[in-house]
Amino acid sequence: MEKRLADRVAIVTGATSGIGEAIALRFAREGARVALAGRREELGEKNRRRIADEGGEAVFIRTDVTRGEDVKALVDAVLTRYGRVDVLVNNAGVLGNIPFEEATVEDWRRLVDTDALGGIYAMWEVLPIMREQKSGNVINVTSIDATLSTPHEPLYCFIKAGMEHLTRCLAKQYAAYGIRLNNLAPGLVATDLARDNPAMFRKLEEGIPLGRAGTPREIADIAAWLASDEASFVTGATIEANGGCVR
Repeated sequence: MEKRLADRVAIVTGATSGIGEAIALRFAREGARVALAGRREELGEKNRRRIADEGGEAVFIRTDVTRGEDVKALVDAVLTRYGRVDVLVNNAGVLGNIPFEEATVEDWRRLVDTDALGGIYAMWEVLPIMREQKSGNVINVTSIDATLSTPHEPLYCFIKAGMEHLTRCLAKQYAAYGIRLNNLAPGLVATDLARDNPAMFRKLEEGIPLGRAGTPREIADIAAWLASDEASFVTGATIEANGGCVR
């Protein structure tokens, strides 16, 4: 059976664990050549070896997405190695369960630098390449918190909502160049990051109509579809995977 992402070059940020790891592995199984970007070299190399052991092709490039120079070096390295960029998945992110009145400027900057500027740096570097190619695909991993307006994490909700709207704006701007941009908005997913607060995780899971959190693999399945030609008429969309947590 033909692989859906055969011969495409994909960059996945935050690819050392969780959702990013699952997306990178799935893309490689679909035939993509994958650049895994992240800060934790040991985990990144482990995932690269796993892809190689499965017969795929990948490279790990240590990247701190809060540093524009790191992101530029990442994209330059991918271009040098593969000559093009077909898919960008902006997945790197941090959580921010901080009440509004307790949040400091440093708290805001930490979330903005990773969850907003990290993706913006990558799009600044990649969109001109895709425009020259007249093809490309950007998937911004956001969150259902962009629209659920949860009171315990207003900073996170604010930033994810802004990223979703930026994606819609850019989807209109770049459609003429054959470039698609979409949001992938998970609900609660069983990652190490989400389980960092076990009591909060259990409480949130109890409120999911399907009765459980999602898995990274389930989110990766959607990302693979969005990156493929099967979603060729989908741009400017937000695809939610939330287990039934509708508004």
